Amino acid sequence: MNDIPVYNSKLKWCILAAGFTFLYLPILILIIYSFNENRLVTVWSGFSFKWYFELLEDDLLMGGVKLSLMIGFLSASAAVILGTIAAFVLNRFGKFKGETGFAFMITAPLVMPEVITGLSLLLLFIAMGQVFDSLAKEA
Repeated sequence: MNDIPVYNSKLKWCILAAGFTFLYLPILILIIYSFNENRLVTVWSGFSFKWYFELLEDDLLMGGVKLSLMIGFLSASAAVILGTIAAFVLNRFGKFKGETGFAFMITAPLVMPEVITGLSLLLLFIAMGQVFDSLAKEA
């Protein structure tokens, strides 16, 4: 049996609705204003697909989109392959020396916030830049 009391109050549902409104209303407004015909965001002058057509005509931006999609496809494919191999190893070999560390490396990206990952990559790239800069000055 579950001994945790359940409080089904209207205040709880109002707070939940306010939270979702706070999170999703700006996204909805941004989507609506993306169809604005005017160049200024603050002035609504009518519904139009003008900016989306201009977006599709920008060759530099479309090249970036193609590159992003290719990188996303390749990284997702690599993740599926490595995840399948890791699952095979964990299932096939059972207990082995270093299993805890191996399981930690598999689950770490799931529990690590994106901000921490981004900050860690930033610090890594700064350190790499300093190392390569010093190597370039020596040569």
